[in-house]
Order: sequence, then C-alpha cells, then structure tokens
Amino acid sequence: MADNSGGLLDFAQSPMGMGLLSAAFGGLAGARRGAPLNSLGAAGLAGVAGYNAAGANALKNQALQMKQRQMEQLPSLYATDDAGNTSFDFKRGAALGLDAQDMLTLSQLPNASKAKVARTLEIPGINGTKQTIQLDEFGNRVGDGIDSYVKPEMVDLGGSKQFVLPAAGQGYAVSMSPGELAANARGWAGIENQRQQNSIMQDANNINRQAQRTQIIVGADGRNYLIDKGTGSATPAVSELGAQVMSGPLAEATAKNQQNMQKLGGMIQEARKILPYATSSGLGAIRDTGKRFFGKSSPEAQAAAKLGVIGGNMLMFMPRMEGPQSDRDVENYKAMAGKVSDPTIPVEERMAALDAMQILVDKYSGQSQQQTQVQPQQQPLPSGAYSDPEKEARYQAWKRQQGMSQ
Repeated sequence: MADNSGGLLDFAQSPMGMGLLSAAFGGLAGARRGAPLNSLGAAGLAGVAGYNAAGANALKNQALQMKQRQMEQLPSLYATDDAGNTSFDFKRGAALGLDAQDMLTLSQLPNASKAKVARTLEIPGINGTKQTIQLDEFGNRVGDGIDSYVKPEMVDLGGSKQFVLPAAGQGYAVSMSPGELAANARGWAGIENQRQQNSIMQDANNINRQAQRTQIIVGADGRNYLIDKGTGSATPAVSELGAQVMSGPLAEATAKNQQNMQKLGGMIQEARKILPYATSSGLGAIRDTGKRFFGKSSPEAQAAAKLGVIGGNMLMFMPRMEGPQSDRDVENYKAMAGKVSDPTIPVEERMAALDAMQILVDKYSGQSQQQTQVQPQQQPLPSGAYSDPEKEARYQAWKRQQGMSQ
C-alpha cells in the first residue's frame, strides 16, 4: 500500500486542510459537554489554534529577519558622485523587498538635513562684480555666493576699441585716434612750414633793409666803400675773395644778390636732406591725395609739403641773371624749382634739378668776375662762363642734357 502520510500532512498544513480540520473539530466540540467527542473536538480546536499561532509567529520572525537584512543592506543602496550628489538604488531596494513608498522616503533622507532654497538675491561682489546668493524660507543664506554674468562694455581708447568687464576703480590710458594723429602731424608740419617761411621772410626783409641802408661811394683813394645810411660808418666794398665791388645801384644789387645766393645755397642743401624721404611718384601723389580725403597724412606727404615751400622760396630768391643766356637760364631755373617741388617726379630727377640749380647759382654768384678781377693776368672769359674748368665742364654737360645750345 502506498505511503500517503506526506501528502496528508501537506494537505493538513494548507489553508484548505486547516479549514476542514477546524470545521471537524468544531463539530466535535459541539457535542454534549463532558462527552468524549466534546473533549476530542475541544482538543482539536486547541491544536489547530496552536498550530496557527505557531505559523503566525514563524511568519513574524521571517518578516523580522527580512527587515533586519534590509537594514543591513540599506547603506549600500546610497551612492555619492564627485559633485557630492547622493542617489538611491531603487532596483536593489526592490530586490530586497522594500516597499515603493518606503524607498521613496529613504531616497529623500540625504536631503533631510539640508536647507531648502526659497529665493535668490543679487548683491555686489568683490571689485564691483555681481554675485547671486541663495536664501531659505527664513531668509538665512544657503551655501556660497555664485558669480553672476556681467555684460562686457566697449571702451574707446582712442587708438583702439575693446570690450572689457566693468570693475570698480578701473581706468584706461586713452591715446589719440588715427585721425587725430594725422591731424596733429599736419598741424605740426604746418607750424614748421610757417616757422620756416617766417624765418625766410625775416631774412629777406633784413637783406632788403640792409641793401636800402647801404650806399656805395668811391673814396679819394679810388676804392669803393659801403656807407651805412643809418650810422654813417664806411667799410671797404670787397667781395669774399677780396675783389673790389662796383659802385652805385649795381653794387647794391650785387650785394643783395650775393646774400640771396647764400640763402639759396642753404635751401638747396635743405632740399637734398628732405628729398629722399618725400613722395616721388605719381602713384605716391595719388596715395597722399587719397589719405588727405580721409583726414590722414604720411611722413612722405609732409616731406613733400616742405619741399613745396622750399620750391616757392627758391623762386622768391632767384638770383639776378645777366648775359647772353640769362633769359634761357631764368626759364631753366624756374623749371628746376618746379621739379624740386613736384611730388610726382622721381628722386633722381629732382636731385639732378638741384644740381642744375646749384650750377646756375654758382654761375651768377659773381665768382667768375671776382676771380677775373683778382687775377687780371688771366684771359678775359665770355660773360656767364666759369673760370673753374671743372665747373664749366659740368655746366656745359648739363646744358647738353637739357638740349640747350652752347
């Protein structure tokens, strides 16, 4: 016969089996009190009650053990990242049998001791910057201040413009703008040109005044004397080489002409110094004109302006030219002066023009006549010719270059 004890015991422990046993023992317990069946029923009910109580205690112990395991594993359910933020592992909590509401409560425990931010406020920070602070519902500050965004502002420094972050007490050095620099350069160039012009005019006035005060007379010894009309003092009228100067108005003109020659020599030397740095091409002249249109200037244009003033003064102090070729020499002198002040002509041509002007200045400076008077034994030279063969050769070569007849 098969052993069915295991199956009956399992059935008896099931809720259905316990219900049947309770019903059977309850029926027996309803028998007449004191009878054997009544006693058997009462004992059966007591056994069933004891069994149920033991099962309830077992379940309670099992729940306590699960709760204990959950409490032991609870710290491992929290994780903190590098930023200090704490998170809760809901997946592992569910595996441990935690209730959803309990897990929600446990996930909020790390923030229980933190103050809740109710509002923010902007306040001035260090060096005039702005900071944002956090306040709780009671107005207490929460955490450190956070630097706020400050809009950069554009600052005009004259020579440049740049964006900066505004800060209290911050200052910047302001320079002149490109237009102001150009205007300043033009202003100083104009002052220098005016100063030079005034100096030349003053020298010209002094020369004219000195010439008007001077009178040439012939003394009893046959020598010419320069008489100062203002003081009456007399000095021998001789040239730099010691030659006697002609008397009368011609002598006055000669003295004035010699002074003009000295001024011209200085102008020619000054022009030679400035010329390498001046505008010397048609394209350069167009460039200077374009810059002036935008209110700007260049060192080359300023040097060209100085040469323009010098060229005009050269015409003012043009030497007195006499002789068979004087008319042609006057035209050539004016043409050379125009070339010197023309910014569209290359430097080499303008240097050659200065050389030609120097030749004309030397030619009509009176040196040839003076040397002729100092050395009467020499053969008289044609009017306007040089006594120095080298100078005469250079002059004749220049005339051939200009297409002039000898």
